[in-house]
Amino acid sequence: MSRFAVLTACLLAGAAPVWASDTPLYQPTPDWVKQAPAPDAAKLPTPRPQVLIFDQQQRIEDGRLSSYLRTANVIDSPAMLNQAGTISVEWQPDHGDVIVHHARLLRAGETIDLLAKGERFNVLKRELGMEQRMLTGILTATLEVEGARVGDVLDVAYTVTTRDPALKGNVDALMPVITKPATAGLARNRISWRKDTDLKLRGYLDGLPLTPAEVGGYREVELIGPAAKPADMPNDAPLRFRPLPMMEASSFADWGAVSRTFAPLYSTEGAITPGSPLAAEVARIRTAGKTPRERAALALQSVQTEVRYLFKGMAGGNYTPQTPVRTWEARYGDCKAKTLLLLAMLRALDIEAEPVLASIDGGDYVPKRLPGAAAFDHVLVRAVIDGMDLWLDGTGQGARLADLDDTPPFRWVLPLRTAGSDLIPLPIRASARPDTIVAIEIDERAGFRLPTPFKFSMTMRGGAAEMLRVVQSSGTPEQVEQMATQVVGNFIDNTGVLSQRITFDKAANSGSVEIEGIAQAGWDFANGRYRRDTEIVMRKTNFAPDRSRTAWKAIPVATNATGTNVITQRFLLPDGGKGFAIDGAETLPPSLAGLALSRRASLSNGVLTIEDKMVSTAAEIPPERVPAERSAFAAVKARPLRIVAPTDAPLDAVVRRQAIRSGQIKPLIAMYDKAVTDAEADDPTALDARFNFRWGIGDQKGALADIEKAIAIEGSASRQAQRSSTLYNLNRETEALDAAKAAYEADSSISYAAFYADALSRAGRADEALELLDPFIARGGDDMRSALQSRADVLARKGDVAEATAALNRALADKPNDPDLYNARCWLRGTMNVELEAGLADCDRSIALGISTAAALDSRALIHLRAGRLDKARADLDQALGLAPEMNGSLYLRGIVRKRQGDVARGTADIEAASFESPRIADDYKRWGVTG
Repeated sequence: MSRFAVLTACLLAGAAPVWASDTPLYQPTPDWVKQAPAPDAAKLPTPRPQVLIFDQQQRIEDGRLSSYLRTANVIDSPAMLNQAGTISVEWQPDHGDVIVHHARLLRAGETIDLLAKGERFNVLKRELGMEQRMLTGILTATLEVEGARVGDVLDVAYTVTTRDPALKGNVDALMPVITKPATAGLARNRISWRKDTDLKLRGYLDGLPLTPAEVGGYREVELIGPAAKPADMPNDAPLRFRPLPMMEASSFADWGAVSRTFAPLYSTEGAITPGSPLAAEVARIRTAGKTPRERAALALQSVQTEVRYLFKGMAGGNYTPQTPVRTWEARYGDCKAKTLLLLAMLRALDIEAEPVLASIDGGDYVPKRLPGAAAFDHVLVRAVIDGMDLWLDGTGQGARLADLDDTPPFRWVLPLRTAGSDLIPLPIRASARPDTIVAIEIDERAGFRLPTPFKFSMTMRGGAAEMLRVVQSSGTPEQVEQMATQVVGNFIDNTGVLSQRITFDKAANSGSVEIEGIAQAGWDFANGRYRRDTEIVMRKTNFAPDRSRTAWKAIPVATNATGTNVITQRFLLPDGGKGFAIDGAETLPPSLAGLALSRRASLSNGVLTIEDKMVSTAAEIPPERVPAERSAFAAVKARPLRIVAPTDAPLDAVVRRQAIRSGQIKPLIAMYDKAVTDAEADDPTALDARFNFRWGIGDQKGALADIEKAIAIEGSASRQAQRSSTLYNLNRETEALDAAKAAYEADSSISYAAFYADALSRAGRADEALELLDPFIARGGDDMRSALQSRADVLARKGDVAEATAALNRALADKPNDPDLYNARCWLRGTMNVELEAGLADCDRSIALGISTAAALDSRALIHLRAGRLDKARADLDQALGLAPEMNGSLYLRGIVRKRQGDVARGTADIEAASFESPRIADDYKRWGVTG
């Protein structure tokens, strides 16, 4: 059940029973009802409407509301037969009766009267709403429809009567109005009342005809629908602009009459008995609080924490609150009981206070409503201290002294005064304390491409803190971890949670969740620089109101409800942050699209710190300001805050080696170790992750141990291939070949066939490798071209350059404009040092055709190196690494070029960095005769 439903019930709970029948009555349709003819099951209309009859009629008389409802529906499918097999009615016996008039099945040429057969509704002996801490007093009665068939028409009619003495003879009535595109054979709304009753009507759809007609001493309004489709509204229109498919009637003269009617219910005269436990609590608060504000805060805290919420509608179900003494003794109460208790305590403490009615979800629609009790579903206290209005809600959670000035988002309230009152606006103020405080620390000192350890904390207060307490107390470890993953995922992408801890601060009534884990690297590389997006505030907000339609241009934009969020981020940067710079919106405009914003960004001692505060003000954006506000928002959103590395930032491999030597890598190692330790015995995921990490930091032996353990749990082609590559790096070539074979045996696709063929070729078994590839070449298509490339590699290693070139020529003949094939032929000619000009043309062609050109630039650099054009080789390699800094081959080759150019130090650094990630890269270049 929604909070709206709970709080609606809250206002309706009471203590003065006027008992009617607790079982359904069976009587003919009353004379005041205008009966619709029964549908003819043999002559149903075509096309068939969604409902044959939906007939709502109400009679208001002598303070009683009688609501008649008749529905007739065709049972047109087995699924609907199941749904229609049980008829249910609900009513509150302490308000009135439910009177069943008929329940029948209409079949072609036959009427089956279920009641005449002796069938009766059974009252379910259960209480609705217990799971929402509600004793509603609502009873449900059901009738099992026996003998129904597909094609029957189920025709049911009943009346529910309601009278509430607390309203002093007044009546509220609401009826939904069916609108198009819904279809109905008969959709009727009819309301009638004695003509000497001053009843007001209002419809909340344009064009509803509500002029009453006089019929036999009564006035009545009858609508035959469906009504016209309501006008479309933008989703961000304020409530008061939105059509509501409803008609309403009320006998209250004005809002003042509503106020006067309810005011006596909240009288506190004699509410606290001297010497009672409640009187002792008031005395305690008077002593503990030194000022009226402190005493008000203590009283509110006492009502919120010492009295649990329980809606009790069993004893009358009307608007009368439980007495303060009873509420304090029982330690439970609904919104009315808590409000009266708080009111009595505040007045006993000499604090000016009065009750006010409110609508939880009605917002700024309330002034459009007819004056009546139905406009409200909640009650709270307005207190005045030092000339300041305080809005105190006993059903809230965890309010403290600092929160007294906070305001609920109700927009309009009705003070309850014996002299009466009109509606008054409720000011909207941002919370004094943040609703959430988030702190994030991401340690990226180990480089741009390794995963990063993070620490995350979020502190919440009030209701959110209570929800966190529920998770801690009743959630399973898996559910707590899932919660932590979801929470951190709202702020950091691609995370793995390793630990979480939930704590509470009773004094502040706040709860915190602290999370540690590993996140994927967040750096992107483009135009020769690493960049990292750090934007959270603008990424989590949006402002794109649609006012394109002429009818919408004068409609303001409603923004989010009030709330304050503070987010602090700390990024520990690679290489001590040397040369790093902040890019984008270092500050935010103080006001933007209904938000009050502030930002401070600083870069110092290798740490980027960003402090953001975002306050939702609930302010409306006037229509004339919407274009400018949209443009301003887009301008800020287009400049996300980023950290940018310098163009001469150290190579990632260099940063990693520095992190290993300095010990900065240790936190990351510890996190991967913990993930492996905590993993389920049959889950290799953590081992896979640590394998990749260890590979990335040059720990080939550790990586091998992890992948072998993962294979023992669950073997796969990819894991065997990873094991083969690791064994090769460790110079264990025979085992590497066996692992490559195992990968191919697990997955005999061309990818693993090519991998195995390369291993066979390295082992001097070229003929076997070629034989392995032959079937794929015979298949044609993509497999053929991939196999031909692999064949060319095998033949080149064997020294048969002509046949290798022929293989690539054949692949190009099959797909003449493939940039990868041109690059492969260029690379073959460069590594084999043959036909260099033809190789250069191949690379130029690949670059012209390709989208990702880094590999072709690398190949062309080798051609230039072979031809003695070192400057051009260096330029191509710089450009290739600018596009793809992870290409170790380009890094190694640039080291050779630099050394030949005389830049020995930087050339050596390039070679060492490339060798760090690819320990045997030098073997290939030596085989091709390319050395420094």
